[in-house]
Amino acid sequence: MHRRVRGPRRRPGRLRLTLVALLAALGIAACSPGGAPAAPTESAASPSAGASAGQPTRVFTDDELMAIVNAVTTRPYGASDSRSFRIGATANSWPAITSTATPAECQPFAAKNPFDIARDANVAFAQGALPAFGGSEVAPSAGPGSGGPTTTAIVIVRSAAADALAASDFNYSDSLASRCSQFTLKIDQGTSASAYSLRMLPAPKVGERAFAMLQKTTPGGPGDLGGATLHVLAGTLSISLSLSVAQDADAQSALDALAGIARKIIDQAASHPPTVSTPTPNSRTPEQLAALVRGVPGPGGSAPLVNAQLIPASATSTARPSEAPCTYDDAAYLGALAGSSMAQAQYSGSQAGKSFITVLAVSMADSIPQPYPFDARAEALRTCTSVTEDVMGVSQTRAWSSLRPLAAVPRGDAAYAVVYELPDGTGERHVAVGARRGTLSLEANDVRRTEAEVQPAAEALVALLDQMFSKAGL
Repeated sequence: MHRRVRGPRRRPGRLRLTLVALLAALGIAACSPGGAPAAPTESAASPSAGASAGQPTRVFTDDELMAIVNAVTTRPYGASDSRSFRIGATANSWPAITSTATPAECQPFAAKNPFDIARDANVAFAQGALPAFGGSEVAPSAGPGSGGPTTTAIVIVRSAAADALAASDFNYSDSLASRCSQFTLKIDQGTSASAYSLRMLPAPKVGERAFAMLQKTTPGGPGDLGGATLHVLAGTLSISLSLSVAQDADAQSALDALAGIARKIIDQAASHPPTVSTPTPNSRTPEQLAALVRGVPGPGGSAPLVNAQLIPASATSTARPSEAPCTYDDAAYLGALAGSSMAQAQYSGSQAGKSFITVLAVSMADSIPQPYPFDARAEALRTCTSVTEDVMGVSQTRAWSSLRPLAAVPRGDAAYAVVYELPDGTGERHVAVGARRGTLSLEANDVRRTEAEVQPAAEALVALLDQMFSKAGL
């Protein structure tokens, strides 16, 4: 599989819904079998008999496609945030990804790279992970010593006018499909390159057109998995599915499972089209918030790596409406901000051996009541002598020690500036400052090794936030 684009190393500080999630998500299609090209069998290159009946005819939006994917599965499976992917792909600079097929005429069968999918504003898309075998832990075909297919499928669904999808994703003739029964593909991504061999497989009967492929890394190494891929055209939907397989014999059961997922998505779109609610009014969209943060340089003029999204409502009814006193809990904090715009940024540090500065910007939706959640957070950090952090996504807590306020406090309707240590044995000082002006809150974090560095670091973070507030007209 060709290599993921990776972000900077996460330091053991305050965890958030970070850009690591974005990088992993954007890399899913790049490194999974779904990011490899697929070519059709000659028999599957023609429309299936009677396939036009029951196919979707409506062009869906990103949110509607996400709802369709989520309707055919249950959490933790489902679609990821398409808007976040689009912002991450367009707001940042990424290494170019190019693919070269041999023979060259087989290039039309090379799948689109995930960044191009996210940047294409003319075609709606959603991507995510679904259980391939009804959520079972072991694939039915897995026999002794086989390993079988893996149990999680990667799915990318695109929607546009049927003719446009056919021309974009299924632009091949039967004769070309026959000639490309086997070919190779080279993927260049930044300074790295990977090669694959591809072989067509008989595609299951699903949708109007379908093609399938088995992909393998060339040269193969110990532990390398192959990839079974299935691409389906169904009216206004183009569905790409992939599943890793341990050996060639597992490919057919993998394709059968992928076809089952495709049928569920097609039926959901055609028979039960979703109704998507309108976002809560907000003075700043996630795109505007990302542009605001992206426009402020960091140490040494460095450009931040930025992502942004609408904060979703909590999936659990038992979630706390806000952070408990003297508890730093991002899940509860963000849960109280549902519907708001959020942007995250990571700046490369200017010090040798230092990781990075992080910034969290939140533009609160009109529906968020006062007092704002940020104000309670700022009050706790100013007055609590100790704080327990609920580490987001890890189901554990950790205590902040040596917590104390700092003199360099940013100006705002509510604000804080503190330094603390974590029980990680490093002795590093974690510097955190934040402020709210109107409905915009900004928080920044840094890490320093010595006490002498703490106050200058806090002052630098305050200056960074001041620039962002100024750019926002506050």
